[in-house]
Amino acid sequence: MKKIFCLILVIVGLMMVRPVMATGPLLKFSPSTGSYANGSTFVVTVGVDSGTEKSQAVDAWVTFDASKLEVESIDTVSNPPFVFTLGKNIYNSSGKFDISLASTDMSTYNATTISGDLVNITFKALATGTANVNFTCTAGSTTDSNIFNTSSNDVIDCPSNINATYTITDSGSSSDSSSTAPTSTPVPTSTSTLPSTGNVGMTIGLMVFAAVGVLSSLALRFL
Repeated sequence: MKKIFCLILVIVGLMMVRPVMATGPLLKFSPSTGSYANGSTFVVTVGVDSGTEKSQAVDAWVTFDASKLEVESIDTVSNPPFVFTLGKNIYNSSGKFDISLASTDMSTYNATTISGDLVNITFKALATGTANVNFTCTAGSTTDSNIFNTSSNDVIDCPSNINATYTITDSGSSSDSSSTAPTSTPVPTSTSTLPSTGNVGMTIGLMVFAAVGVLSSLALRFL
């Protein structure tokens, strides 16, 4: 009975540390969130990760809130993951833009997995509020966002795409504003500080691995 119980504990522990499911080929905005003053301009990067799929062409069809944002420019990043020609259309009145990126070398032999930044989008904030920026993407459709493999099949995983939400604040406010505060008497503080914590996910993962190790040793002890 003890052996069975220990084996169950080990199995449960191993299930807890199973790797996270990999996402499919995707497009993403970076940053995907942010706060910007009304009337200001800011840059958002469109990136790609084709996963294990070799690709030579990408399309990104995007919608945005035309009452709060407008696109001023779309420019290729300085060091894209593959060399491509850029086609672009901007429809500020309806809150849409689309880009097409086709490799300058379309031979299948030179196709490769692609991961990195593609283009920079310069937005101008028009009004306060929350503005969503989303990839238009439907599985199996080639008339929206796509990542094409070497067989010209669209392999993008629409649910994996990383869309964006931006907050437009009053032009007089800023998230890093430094308003003058009343002078106060400094309060002595300790000069010693706690070390910065690391990545939460990594910490939890190490704790789980340690727990699995303990469970495994207990299981072997009773076998």
